[in-house]
Amino acid sequence: MPAHAKLNLYLAVTGRRADGYHTLDTVFHQLDLHDDVAVSKAAEGVTCEVSADAKDLLVPADERNLAVRALAGFRDRVAPDCGFHVRIHKRIPNGGGLGGGSSDAAACLRLANDLVGRPVNADALAALALRIGADVPFFLRGGSQRGSGIGDELSAVEVRARHFVLLSPPYGCATAEVYKIHAGMLAAESNAGTLGRNQVPVDLGVGMPSGLYNHLEAAAERLRPELGRLRRAVCAAGYEHVRMTGSGSTLFVMLEDERAAQRCRADLERALIDTEHAAVGITVTQSAGRTRGDGSSADMPRTLIDPPSA
Repeated sequence: MPAHAKLNLYLAVTGRRADGYHTLDTVFHQLDLHDDVAVSKAAEGVTCEVSADAKDLLVPADERNLAVRALAGFRDRVAPDCGFHVRIHKRIPNGGGLGGGSSDAAACLRLANDLVGRPVNADALAALALRIGADVPFFLRGGSQRGSGIGDELSAVEVRARHFVLLSPPYGCATAEVYKIHAGMLAAESNAGTLGRNQVPVDLGVGMPSGLYNHLEAAAERLRPELGRLRRAVCAAGYEHVRMTGSGSTLFVMLEDERAAQRCRADLERALIDTEHAAVGITVTQSAGRTRGDGSSADMPRTLIDPPSA
């Protein structure tokens, strides 16, 4: 089953709950870029294998992996007499705000539920997903969803399909640190409502803010000054509408078609090659449709049958 990446087309931090979680207004948008995930029954416990298109995409295959945690939680609460084995082939860069681990976890929940006869309905599966992470419920739905609360209160929205160029630095941004810095920046503002959005005007659809922005961008750039320099380098190459997804560190440029996206990639490769940003990965992808919840775990992706050598 494909486990798709996502972008936050816009992200506003709207408050903070008593338990410390921040509340959001965001639009999650599913991308064609995806990992491959397959789950099978096992005698006991939860085991995991990970392969990848490149060594730097590999992730742990133990309890640090959200897919393993999702299957362990499903087993404990739904199928205590059943074990599971998951195979994951990674394409989504790690720790950059694209949601690869959360997407893998959601795919595991769907596939495990399918394997044991679908005893859990959509609402109950979403509740299990939320135990793993605030954005995991989105990946059970996919498509384009407006998220509020901590990102778990979802409603479908219409966003026109587009192409994207992703810039994935070889470093991440620790989510907790980004939110901490953002809170400090707000506290230092004489008028918190004026903290800059760095907004790019664009029509995303009815009932949504008319622009791409991310309230966490300035905080991420304060944590990682090189990320700010990267964004400015992309702007200098002619793509001023570059934005950040999630709490970073991935940046994205939204474009109308594949030709424009390929031209953007070539421009950025030339602009960055002899700079401190030469190790930044550049990927072209596009919007993907809504996640299918009925995929069979028997449909083994080719990458899992014969994974490439890392």
